[in-house]
Amino acid sequence: MFETDVFYDSDCLICFLAVKECGILQKLFSKIIVPLVVAHEILNYATPQYIKDNFNKLVNLGFVQVRGMEVDSDEHDRFINIKKNYEFMGDGEAAVIALTQENGGVIASNNLSDIKDYVKDYDLNLITTAFILAIAYEKQIKTKDELDKIWTKMINNGRKDHCLII
Repeated sequence: MFETDVFYDSDCLICFLAVKECGILQKLFSKIIVPLVVAHEILNYATPQYIKDNFNKLVNLGFVQVRGMEVDSDEHDRFINIKKNYEFMGDGEAAVIALTQENGGVIASNNLSDIKDYVKDYDLNLITTAFILAIAYEKQIKTKDELDKIWTKMINNGRKDHCLII
């Protein structure tokens, strides 16, 4: 189990929500943290209801903790600076990075095209869906065949844009 906070972007978390495989996350992490802006992305009107339902179940269990940023906080100031200096970066990615930098921990995101430069510039810890599945194999949470099927389901479920490493 990871001993540090892990801050999730929507792309990485939706991969698991979409195929109902959040049990993998629950076995690897004692909790995961989702910025409020990411929760809004997941709960958006366009998101399929079953994904929203899976997310809300994890919130109700206390496994997913939704965290906002106070306007006058260091987290929010960092978020604003990231958005100003990395204009192409989405709000979810910027929020995940800001919370990670201010609180320590790990970023969970697949959106490497948006965050790779920042992560490299500031030497931040990053995990992706593929990395999480590899750890699940290493920890014997799932077999290789099971994980191959899960990966295929993630891709075939229309979540290709969220789950593949860019």
